[in-house]
Amino acid sequence: MAGRRRRGGSAGGGASAGASASAVPNLSDGSLEGMARNRRVILGLLYGYYEEALDALPLERMPALTPRLLDAGVCFGFADPVTNIIANTLCFIPGEGGDPAGGEPGSDGARKRKRGARSRGEVLSKIVAGDVPSPPEARTIAERSLEGLTTFLTSYYRYLPTWDALRYLCLSRADLLVAVHLIEVDRCHRRKDRFHIRSHAANTALKCAALSARLPNVDAFFTGSAAAFSHLTHTVRAENCCRGRRRRRLSIQDVTRFSGLLEKPLNLNKSNNPMDHAAMRCHQYDLKVSPTLTPSLRGLLLDRIHVVYLKAISRIPIEDFRSRYHHGLLKAGYCYGPFNPIFNIIVNTVWYDAAFPAPETYELDMVCTRIFIRIESRSLAGLINLLLARVSGLSEHDAMVYLLKSNLELPQAIRMAGQNGYDTSSWGDTAYKAAADASFHPEVEAYVQFAMESLPMVKVHMRSYSPGR
Repeated sequence: MAGRRRRGGSAGGGASAGASASAVPNLSDGSLEGMARNRRVILGLLYGYYEEALDALPLERMPALTPRLLDAGVCFGFADPVTNIIANTLCFIPGEGGDPAGGEPGSDGARKRKRGARSRGEVLSKIVAGDVPSPPEARTIAERSLEGLTTFLTSYYRYLPTWDALRYLCLSRADLLVAVHLIEVDRCHRRKDRFHIRSHAANTALKCAALSARLPNVDAFFTGSAAAFSHLTHTVRAENCCRGRRRRRLSIQDVTRFSGLLEKPLNLNKSNNPMDHAAMRCHQYDLKVSPTLTPSLRGLLLDRIHVVYLKAISRIPIEDFRSRYHHGLLKAGYCYGPFNPIFNIIVNTVWYDAAFPAPETYELDMVCTRIFIRIESRSLAGLINLLLARVSGLSEHDAMVYLLKSNLELPQAIRMAGQNGYDTSSWGDTAYKAAADASFHPEVEAYVQFAMESLPMVKVHMRSYSPGR
């Protein structure tokens, strides 16, 4: 049927808009033209979702659904986009007995269907935006949905610029939790850092998204989004509907019942995890993870390096650090070397303090943030350049990916690169010199000599304390 779209299609071109998301040559284009193009692709996907939601809702028998959808039926939440649209629409329907939308079933079935088809077409025309971006107060529900999707991702993830959020939304077919899944895979998130809908960060990002989408009742939206997944996902969606099967039409009784369910709190169990379902949708879409942008990777690595420095300082006796070792750490306590990053910092700090003691002693009360940022940035530069010198043919971007995957441990990063076919046979003082030069080490030649002559003995000495490792 001409009016029916598969999930991910567009109001103007059926499945072609879904295909256009993967046909765009450079989704990471941060120019104004590139961002405008990505917004058009995402809006095309959203129009297809809204048409599918309109087909599922009984608009002809419940006319009050129409203004509810146009006001509050955003496509973001913790279920798939169409279920989110339906759930967010129903959240604003009063469930005080009887027909919640005030509609009366008609007696003439043919006339009712004709009126319903016309009404859905009229509603869709109010959802599709024009070619010129609308001012905030005049945006359609699709435009506000796009604003909310972008705000959620940029609010939840640090170092995720708007153009990168738009790229992930294109890749995920404007499915919020699929975009979250792609970002987690792309950024090598550890288990403890993975997304959870009950987390404070997720709740805050969702509220920011609702505010940016100019929803009339943020509290009702928040309650409904939390309940939508557990109550609606398996009931509203038909099996395999993303492969083209028709979503079943909701009855008035369904709407009344679901409206009541959406007022109940979230009830999740281990087999009902939204992120598991998002991963399944990602597999059904056959999506490929695209490399994350270099600025985002750099920010993520600096975050991890900051944590490493805090842990290293905590392992140095505080009085010794305040009176002595702060000098070595801030001068040359870099996190690169043959050990784990925490021990590298400690070894490099102690060596520099012994080899080049401070000309005068004084107690340190605090470390300036700017100085701390400088040593962390230089450590990252040293890590990257040591890895580039150690692994032939490796790009800077790929070096950062390996550092992220290995949690900053150079030996593990080198092994991973070797397993992927890179030549890791090159080794010598040039690698340490590259790291020292890139990090502006104050004593490059002395450090290279220390790294080549003394660090191997330190490594053997450390192994004697842990023979089982």
